Amino acid sequence: MSRRLILLGLGLLVAVVGGTVAWAALADVLYAGRPLPGVMLEGLPVAGASSEALADLVGGLAQGALGRQVRVRAASGDALLTARELGLRPDPDRTVADLLAAGRTGRPPGRYLRRLLLLRRPAHVAIAYRVDLDAARASVQRVVAPLLAEPRDAVVTVSGGRLVVLFPSQDGVVVDEPASLARVAAALEQGRDEAELAVHLRRPAFTTEMADRMTEPLARFATRFANDPDRVNNIRLASAALSGRLLPPGAEFSFNQTVGPRDPSRGYRKAPVLIGYELIPGDGGGVCQVSSTLYNAALLAGMEIVARTNHSRPVPYLAPGRDAAVDYGLIDLRLRNTSGHHIYIWIETTGRRVAVTLYGARQPGRSVDIAVVGHTLIPAPQHVVTRLDPDLPSGQIRIEPARSGLRARTLRIVRQDGVVIQEEVVSQSYYMPAPRTVRIGTGVAPARVSAP
Repeated sequence: MSRRLILLGLGLLVAVVGGTVAWAALADVLYAGRPLPGVMLEGLPVAGASSEALADLVGGLAQGALGRQVRVRAASGDALLTARELGLRPDPDRTVADLLAAGRTGRPPGRYLRRLLLLRRPAHVAIAYRVDLDAARASVQRVVAPLLAEPRDAVVTVSGGRLVVLFPSQDGVVVDEPASLARVAAALEQGRDEAELAVHLRRPAFTTEMADRMTEPLARFATRFANDPDRVNNIRLASAALSGRLLPPGAEFSFNQTVGPRDPSRGYRKAPVLIGYELIPGDGGGVCQVSSTLYNAALLAGMEIVARTNHSRPVPYLAPGRDAAVDYGLIDLRLRNTSGHHIYIWIETTGRRVAVTLYGARQPGRSVDIAVVGHTLIPAPQHVVTRLDPDLPSGQIRIEPARSGLRARTLRIVRQDGVVIQEEVVSQSYYMPAPRTVRIGTGVAPARVSAP
């Protein structure tokens, strides 16, 4: 081949390559804001199409994917929903951005070379999708709604001295919404035809199995009360408010919060109440006997005594150091269940006796004793106090003898298999001494009725 032909061929090649490179370089201007030649969307050539036309095309081509059915499984149930119902949405902006980026990445001359290669090996761009989480959440909620159920605690009562189950507990069914939405989104984005929701069983706080472990009494204590109709009424009302209460492990119990105000609107009557060292009529007289009886049962059950206050002087129904005074809004009896298991309070008033029984999970070989020690007698004051008493008829005089006071410590001794494992001071009691008191009546004397 002659030298002239070779030079001519080389010139022609340079001209072709130069022209091609020049075209590749000018494509940025010729196809500004539009896909380059060789760019395909879901198999369709889209070179030179405007962004608006591309967005419309994306919406049309996406209909098949949006209509795809996905089986959503949740526990024992399932449902067929379209991808659209589950929140799948085409993303035209991202798709158009991907189309425009094809052949435009990198630096020249590499970018120009890739652009030329598009003419022989087209760039296939898939539609970008996103997941509308609000729509997905609504669909998930529709699927799981028939399955959801709140857990229900076992309902118990006492019969024949044993705790019995009236209604067994029931597990609840709950959905883990964040995990379920993540699973639905992953299935949609990966084109899978099935998504398993995160549905779990939730155990109730108090199960039938727990109740079955506390059929026997954990502790029992009873006191006797005087045959005063008003006092008996108040004792029965307070007992009814407490009986049937279930204390979860670690829970703190408040007597005042549970029983509530002891006022006439709630059925309570006036009966003698110990204020200072005087017995005077007051709303809810007798309720302290319920709190004191409960206090002793709690001591025997090993409960923590958070707050307890003794009366100003010993009460007739309990030994000193074993009472627990309450006064709504002022003095409370508070207990904490430290047993690690539920405790069920059951109170019965029969005849002239109030009995508190605490049911719980008994620990074999465990026993608890209460002892009041360190008695210190405080002599009665020597002076005499005179008081005007409107509750006594005018001119009537009543003399109350002086009373000595007392200090004492209450111990709780816990034994395991007969061996002392704990001894603690649970309370310190102080009963104030009282001077001799002369009461002079200032009230209205009862009218006399003459004989016929």
